[in-house]
Amino acid sequence: MLFSTMFAAAVALVGCTQTSAGSPMPDDVTTTSSKSGSTSTTSAEPSDKRPRDVNLGDKDPCGLIPQTDWPRFHIERPGQVGENPNFGSPQCYYPGTDAGFNITLVVTEGVKAWTSRNVEIEDVPPIEGFPTITMKNNVDERACYAAVDVADGQHLLTTATPDPHDPDQPEKCDLAYQLAESAMKTLVAS
Repeated sequence: MLFSTMFAAAVALVGCTQTSAGSPMPDDVTTTSSKSGSTSTTSAEPSDKRPRDVNLGDKDPCGLIPQTDWPRFHIERPGQVGENPNFGSPQCYYPGTDAGFNITLVVTEGVKAWTSRNVEIEDVPPIEGFPTITMKNNVDERACYAAVDVADGQHLLTTATPDPHDPDQPEKCDLAYQLAESAMKTLVAS
């Protein structure tokens, strides 16, 4: 049930065409917010500040989260390998009782694609030196996404849907970011 809900939310996220009130901006600009609640406008161009390119084409999405990190995310068993139909890219889904985590190795588009979608983007600190953003949408309020700019036309995408009954879990975007951190450590070391 949770997997189908996450899948439906991802489909809706990618296919959003809803408009929202606000000031019109050119395609290469996005509004971002910070944890302090302030809003700023920044260029949506992919950063040229990556320390290097990481090609995701030959990576295993279920091999990126070390088993030693599983307890941190309440992962109890190996992930399920599949293909994310929205991106035509490999993914790994880690189901839980009331939570779920997903790692997608997006090889069909760069991180800039998120700026044209109906999501709330927040700039967050780089992971392993790679520019990173987190995103929320109104379609699935339980989930948060983190995208790491690893190469032109590619990005690591993590999704966190925490257990709403677990008060000890970090906030959903913090979890998505931490999941991306764990995956990036593996990617950078490979």
